[in-house]
Amino acid sequence: MDALDRTVAAVSDEAQSFLVTTRTPRRDGFMQAVDPALKLVGVLSLLVVAVVTDDLAILCGLAALPMGLAIGSRIAPLRLGRRIAPPVLASAAVVAPQAVLQPGPTVAALGPLSLSATGLSYVAVFLVRVTASLALLSVLLLTTGFGPLVTALRRLRLPPLAITLLAVTYRSLLLFFRELERMAHARRSRTFSRGSLRSRWARSGSFLGTFLLRSLDRGERVQRAARARGGTRLRPYDRSGSPGRADAAFALLLVVVVVVRVIAA
Repeated sequence: MDALDRTVAAVSDEAQSFLVTTRTPRRDGFMQAVDPALKLVGVLSLLVVAVVTDDLAILCGLAALPMGLAIGSRIAPLRLGRRIAPPVLASAAVVAPQAVLQPGPTVAALGPLSLSATGLSYVAVFLVRVTASLALLSVLLLTTGFGPLVTALRRLRLPPLAITLLAVTYRSLLLFFRELERMAHARRSRTFSRGSLRSRWARSGSFLGTFLLRSLDRGERVQRAARARGGTRLRPYDRSGSPGRADAAFALLLVVVVVVRVIAA
C-alpha cells in the first residue's frame, strides 16, 4: 500500500468517525440528557466567554470544564484528547513565533532569539483558548446526533434555507468520504505490484480523476433522489418535552460561568 492509499484510508476513516457519532449520544450521561437546543445555546455562550476572555486562569477553568462534562457524559478523556489534539498542535505551530516577535521583558534566550514574557503569555492564552473552544465543540458534537442538532436549530428559529444547506452539506460530505474509502479499497484489491515511482504517480492521477467524476455523478443522483422524495423541504419535528434536572443543572452551570467572568472583568 503506497502513500496515497495510506493517506486516503486515514483521512476517510477520521472524517467519517468525526461526522458520524452514533453510540455516544445514546449513552446515559449528563450532556446526553440536556435538551439539544439548550445545549447548543449553552456551548455557544461558553465559546463567546472564551473568545472575550484574556485571563489565563479563567481560560484554564473553561478548558477543564469540557473535560468534566465529558467524564459526566461517559466520554473517554483520551478520545476527547485525540479529537482536539491535531488542530491544537497546528495552532501551536502557527502562534509559536509570537513568543519571539512580541516585545517585552526577556525571559530566556535561544541563541540569537529572545523569548519575551509578553509573547509567552500571548501564546499560552491563545492555545488555552483554542483548546477550550475545541473541547466544548467536541463535547457538543459527541453527545448530540446530527438529527437532534438540526431540530435544535429549527427550534431556535434559524432560517430554513441555512438549515437545509447545512443538512445537504453534511450528507454530501458523508457520501464523499464513503465513496473515497470504497475507491481506495477497490484500488488496493486490484494492485498486485507497486511498480516504479512514475507508474504509481500515473495511477494516483487516474485515481483522483476517476474519484472526481464519480463524486459529480453521485451528487447528481442524490439530487434526483431528493427531488423524487419531494425536494429538500423540512419535515415537522416533535415539539413535546419538558425541562429536566440535567437541563436545570446545565443552565445553572452557564449562569455560574457568566457570573464569574463578569466579576473577574
